Order: sequence, then structure tokens, then C-alpha cells
Amino acid sequence: MKFIENIKILVVAVLLLLASASCNKELDNAPFITFDGSANMTIAELLALHQVSNVDSYDSIPDGTIICGIITSSDAAGNCYKFITIQDETGGIQIKVDDSSLFPKYQIGQKVYVKCGDMVIGDYRKNKQIGFWVDGAMSGIASSQEDLYIFRDGLVGEEPAAIEISSANQITDGMINCLVKLQNCQFEDGGQLNYCDDGTSTSRNIVFADNSSIVLRTSNYADFAYTLLPEGTGVIYGILTTYNTTRQLVIRSTADVQLVNTHTETIASVDFSSNPLETQGWTELATDNTNWFYYAIRSSFAIQGGTNTTDSWLISPAYSNFGNAQIILNVDQEILQGAAPSKYRIYCSTTFNGSSADESEWTEITPGEVLPTEMTSNPNFRIAFRYQDSGTNKFWEISGIRFNAIVVR
Repeated sequence: MKFIENIKILVVAVLLLLASASCNKELDNAPFITFDGSANMTIAELLALHQVSNVDSYDSIPDGTIICGIITSSDAAGNCYKFITIQDETGGIQIKVDDSSLFPKYQIGQKVYVKCGDMVIGDYRKNKQIGFWVDGAMSGIASSQEDLYIFRDGLVGEEPAAIEISSANQITDGMINCLVKLQNCQFEDGGQLNYCDDGTSTSRNIVFADNSSIVLRTSNYADFAYTLLPEGTGVIYGILTTYNTTRQLVIRSTADVQLVNTHTETIASVDFSSNPLETQGWTELATDNTNWFYYAIRSSFAIQGGTNTTDSWLISPAYSNFGNAQIILNVDQEILQGAAPSKYRIYCSTTFNGSSADESEWTEITPGEVLPTEMTSNPNFRIAFRYQDSGTNKFWEISGIRFNAIVVR
């Protein structure tokens, strides 16, 4: 009996030991660390201490300076080498650290405080950094001294909201070293070249919808260096940097690249081989000072201004078969004779009642761009061409329209 009791005690002891080990393991994996202090300078204020010159240079940082930010970079995929980028609501800064394995300790979304007092703020080819100035160049914090300068606070959370950029022309100095989201863009060499050429860090172009571009810079030590650039259009996240006057994007991993390989298919086509007002259900609304023409020989429809100001509308019938597809409008043989583009507009609506343009709500649209899905999916979706101008030698003319749907390959 005593033997059985001893066995029971032994089993309970083993279970408690295992439970304790499990708890300790969990604590080891997710330590809750706090920093006993507070920031006394924003990142923007720190950046203002250093004015970039024609060559790499530096400025000292006041004793006792502490900044705080959220980590936005990661070297897990090998592309952000020996640096951490942090960001607060005022800007971003790169911290040089002489450590080639930072991600286990410094994860994206981790809040950190940085004691900067005996470091300097400098730059490498105009990209601002904090670290030390050694032999005429910026040098990183020694891995053995990281805990003297960088302090984690709390558990890993969300990364900051990315700054949305849809054109290279929108980029400003205040965005450097911040997390950005490039929208409606694609790789110039997608499906043709790898991220890197053999044995060397490489620049590739990312092209926006307005044909402006920015450089993607990839280290040949990244684990995706020799994989093919994806095709398609979409969004690309990354850390915005600069190399002299060249703006560069550094991605953390290929998860930052979110492109969809698509093509377009024409799903509705309207030509004016017959008078659209008589046979196709179009509506023309205009002031008395307007002359409209159907050119049978050219299969086109035109509105011409008069001596006084013309306000004319050509409104399509309702299109109800688009569903939730992404639709692009294209206009065939669009001619503006003597008319300023600002006098000619294209709209869409779901509220036109068939008789009054003034009583309807209209949204201006641009041919070639994706139309609002909430409108194209409405069974009363229509488009309209509007012309407002004066002068008998001025008119606009079109020969048809096409609706193309974006289809994922």
C-alpha cells in the first residue's frame, strides 16, 4: 500500500515538473520586458540634428537623448543586413548594429527605446543612420553592447501603418527610413529577371501606373536573391531608403510583394455603326445652344458648341451584367476639336432617372482606370460624356466604348 502511495507521489511530482518546464518555456519564448524610462526626443527631432552634406558626415547627439519607435525591418530573409529600422509618428531612422542575426531578438512590431547619448547621427550616401563614427564612416553598435543601447518594451505588436505611395513624384525626404506601401505598381522586368544578378547586389525598377518609377535594391545575400521577379500588378511594401539622390525600396521578404498576374478581356463593346440615340438607348441632354451630329460615314457621334455656352450630356443605357468584376472603360476614337480637355468630362452614375442629369449623382472617371465596383455592380450603372464650352468651331466626337474586365491568370 505504501509502495502504491509512493508511486502516486512520484507521478504527481513528475507532472508538476513538466508543467513547470512548460510554463518556463512559454515565458522564454514570449518574455514581457519593460523599459524603465521614457523618450525625450522624437525621431524627427533627432533627424533634424544632422544636415546631410556632399560627403558622408555626422553630428553628435546630446547626452541623455532617448528615442522610442516600432521596429519595421527584419533580417530574417537576409536583405536588411546589420541594421534595424524603427519608426514613430514623426519619422523613421536606421540603427546600425554589428550583428548578423537580429530578427530573433528584434522583431517587426516590437516597441524599443534607444539611448542615443554617446552615439552620433550621420549618413551613408545621404541615408541617415545612428551609430558611431569610426575611421571616417558610420559604424554599428557592437553585438556585445546592444543591451546598453537598445531596450525592448512589451510584447511584439502591429507594425506602423505604411505610408501609401501611388507615384514616385509623391515621395518626400520625410518618408525616408519609413515603412511604405507602393500601390498599383509592377516590376519592369517581372517574369524575365531574378531579384539579383549573380554575385552582386542589384537594382531593379518598380513602375507605377503613371510610369514614374523607383528602384528596388536587393542584397545578393538575401535568401530570395536568385528567384524570378514576379509578374503582375498590385502593392509592394518595404522600407524606403535613399542612395545619394536615388530613392530605393528595401523589402523585408517576398511576403512584401503582393502582385496579381492579370489580363483584361472585353466583356461589352458598343460601336456607333448606327445612331446611338435611335437604336441603342442612349440619351442626349443639352441646352438649346447645342448642335449634335451623327456621322454615319465615320460611325461616330459629335457635339458642337454654339455662340453661347454649351452644356451637353450623352448618357448610356443601363448596364446590369458586370457583377463584381473589376471594370475598365476605354473610349474609341476620342477627338477633341479645338476644345480644351478641361471642358470635357466623363462620369458614371447609378441614380440617373432617364430625364434629368441635374437630379442625379455623378462620379467623374478616367478611361483606363478601374471603375468603382460598388457602381459597376449596380443594375442601373451608366456612363455619361459631358461637354461645357462655347464656340462653333469646338466639338467632341467619339465612335464607341468598350468595357474590359480584369481577369486573374
